[in-house]
Amino acid sequence: MAFYHIRQYQEKDHKKVLELFSRGMKEHVPAAFHHMLTLPQTLLLLPGVPVTIVLVSGSWLLATVCSFLFLLCLRLLIWLSWRNYVATSLQADLADITKSYLNAHGSFWVAESGDQVVGIVGARPVKDPPLGKKQMQLFRLSVSSQHRGQGIAKALVRTVLWFARDQDYSDVVLETSCVQYSAVALYQAMGFRKTDQYFVSIATRLMGLSILHFTYSLPFAWGSGM
Repeated sequence: MAFYHIRQYQEKDHKKVLELFSRGMKEHVPAAFHHMLTLPQTLLLLPGVPVTIVLVSGSWLLATVCSFLFLLCLRLLIWLSWRNYVATSLQADLADITKSYLNAHGSFWVAESGDQVVGIVGARPVKDPPLGKKQMQLFRLSVSSQHRGQGIAKALVRTVLWFARDQDYSDVVLETSCVQYSAVALYQAMGFRKTDQYFVSIATRLMGLSILHFTYSLPFAWGSGM
């Protein structure tokens, strides 16, 4: 097992952080495509499109080509959605990590193995938390594919929980997509509860790509699943 340590982000890490985040997000495209193929509306269209074309044109070749193009368009739609998300993120909080996190009463950490950044996570206060709550939100958790299975992701999440606990926050919250299966399993195993689920747009609703909201209540759950 490779050794690693977690430290606070430094400006020299910026390029490696962006590369790690971008690669990690692109890995979810196949899972999102497979998820979309299992939706009821897709299962209806997949046989419906070629059958309709055969009935209208009488050509199985045309039906086969159109079915292939239909799947290709679905894959392209998923890829464009994820690419746009990555591009937006790189221009938003990840454009200036020091300003977005360290100077905003939060923090950002990297997991380092040798001289490589192999994991990242950020946290900053929720601007408008529910009445009576003081919440910290976890962002951008990602671990290099070559360094998974070593407990790095769990250690990064624990770092956020300890950071929030030490500053007397009541909860740590986070959001992730429904197709980030390993992340969802990790959060649930560590004691996070799913508290909401929603779609950010009509397009994501049609694709079945919902956002899951998780909450970890520090005063009551501290030590559970840790």
